[in-house]
Amino acid sequence: MRLILGLILVAAAAAGACVPVSSDRVVVRDLLDAVPLLQELDPETPIGYAPIPGAVRLVSGRELTLLALRHGVVLTDVPDVCIARALRAITPAEMQAALQVALDIRDAQLQIEEFSSQPLPPGRLEFQRSALSQPPPGAPDSGVIWRGKLTYGQHHSAPVWAKVRITVDRSVFLAAQDIPAGAAVRDVDVKAVTVHEFPFSGPRLESSAEIVGKVARRSIRAGQRFTAIWLDEPKDVARGDIVQVRVIDGLTTLSFDGIAATSGKKGDTILVHNSASGRNFRAVVEGKGKAVVQPTAGD
Repeated sequence: MRLILGLILVAAAAAGACVPVSSDRVVVRDLLDAVPLLQELDPETPIGYAPIPGAVRLVSGRELTLLALRHGVVLTDVPDVCIARALRAITPAEMQAALQVALDIRDAQLQIEEFSSQPLPPGRLEFQRSALSQPPPGAPDSGVIWRGKLTYGQHHSAPVWAKVRITVDRSVFLAAQDIPAGAAVRDVDVKAVTVHEFPFSGPRLESSAEIVGKVARRSIRAGQRFTAIWLDEPKDVARGDIVQVRVIDGLTTLSFDGIAATSGKKGDTILVHNSASGRNFRAVVEGKGKAVVQPTAGD
């Protein structure tokens, strides 16, 4: 019997016969159109909780009669009433607005390819950038899934999603010609172009000043996009360079020229060859073509 009643109620809801309610708590005001007899009660008188989305609840006439009696109102011939959560489909405009707010990039182009269309209670769409998928490296302007939620009532939410294509116009820097590994990058080796790509594709080089003067760690072919991991700071001292060496021993300082046996940047320890003695020694690079030796205790 209960199963049959449940099927009847579901059918009634599908046909729109149930009273739609939009909040967690059902009050008399929600049922006045269906049961005008209840107008003798305070419209904010609570009746009970709303059913979960997609389900229905039957409030019997006897239940309503007893409710009225508890508030000093005598009613007769009160009908049963079916209630259900008010549901509706999210509109494209609502989804677009929620995604734009979550993205928060003024000049970004955001195109919705599709999104979850199941009927849901009225509520607030919420998306976080951290839930936005990344496109494949080889297709930075392809569609990606962005998952979020619709918050309704006081403590309820339902999952939602959208497949979006997000791009921004930005300048990137390409190699104008082949650059061999170990070569310093010159102005003529760099060209700027504008591309349309996903805005969160990872760290990028913001200007040519971050490229020119750096040393290529690997061969870079013409047309390839510069990345920071392909570039290194130039060495202040290169192997074979003449190095001005200062040896500091207490108050005494000795200066002479040596030949760098290894390369290094400022702060690196390198080997320097003393042509006079024929020996190599360690020194710390001070700057371009300069190194210092500070003997430690016991030397």
